[in-house]
Amino acid sequence: MSTTQRSESMNAFFDGFINSTTTLKQFIIQYDNALRSKAEKEIEANFASSNTTLPCATQSMIERQFQEEYTHAKLAEVQQELRSKINCTIKSCECDEMFSKYMVKEECIRNGQSDDKMNEVVFDKVTQQIRCTCLLFEFRRILCRHNFLVLAQEEVKSVSHHYLLKRWSKHIR
Repeated sequence: MSTTQRSESMNAFFDGFINSTTTLKQFIIQYDNALRSKAEKEIEANFASSNTTLPCATQSMIERQFQEEYTHAKLAEVQQELRSKINCTIKSCECDEMFSKYMVKEECIRNGQSDDKMNEVVFDKVTQQIRCTCLLFEFRRILCRHNFLVLAQEEVKSVSHHYLLKRWSKHIR
């Protein structure tokens, strides 16, 4: 994490609690207030996740799996990836009895210009494990749009618990 990112993170944490004229004594009091406020927001978010259900964005059974398990915030990230698979198409597929290897083209627009990207997705038919060269799962721990496209192509109706991380479960206290 860069120094700038850490600074922005701290600014967001203290936003509305301190300013450049805050004394050390006031800072300590406001620090406690900021911690209390953050804890209250987390409790409210946990309560909402446990007692309400976000509607599914698609007709996917896999999305329903995430809906049952994940907090609202993490489900919203998964839903964004599911919606974004509309910009992806399978360009080629090499299959054998154990593996399917797909080349997935994602249509992107950057600075008003077409900037398509290609990603390779490998699906293990035996273990139901999937891996994409974009490495979104490895970095953010959610399945990417390319993976969702391939899972739909392979007619997979539910994902392994390997992809449903307990850290974002709404059932954990």
